[in-house]
Amino acid sequence: MNRPRPLRLDFVAPVHRAPAAGIAIGFAGVAAAVAVGLAFNGQLLERGRIDAELGSIKVTPRTVNPAVAKSAEEAELIGRELSVPWSALLAELEVASRDSASTIALLQVEPDPAKHTVRITAEARSLPDALSYLERLQQSKMLRYPMLESHERRKDDAEHPFRIKLAAEWRT
Repeated sequence: MNRPRPLRLDFVAPVHRAPAAGIAIGFAGVAAAVAVGLAFNGQLLERGRIDAELGSIKVTPRTVNPAVAKSAEEAELIGRELSVPWSALLAELEVASRDSASTIALLQVEPDPAKHTVRITAEARSLPDALSYLERLQQSKMLRYPMLESHERRKDDAEHPFRIKLAAEWRT
């Protein structure tokens, strides 16, 4: 039977000398880092020179006619309102109402063109109907993040419907 060889443990590791190739690669790395640093410093100096030239250029402010400024603001407001995708938005709300088996009555659709959001006020016969309508809107490709903002049971109406307010972002 073969006897196992005795195991020799040496807790002091031998010192290895770095080969010449390793030293050369180390020096090349240091030289590359110095070259990149010098190029970066040159770019910073160039940027500072360009910023100084731009700072020395004097720009005379033009006076703006208040009537022109007001008409520009009105044109921008009209442009934002015209950018609302009304056809797709209303079609999506109509399909969602139809899918909920006419248990939802849309009362108000109020877009905010600046924020790309829409607020929807509707009435539902019951709270589960309102929540299923919200789930249907959450599956919409036109609306993002539809969320229920508030709901209340209408006591002044004979059928006591739930009035819900939803908010969502529309996709362009």
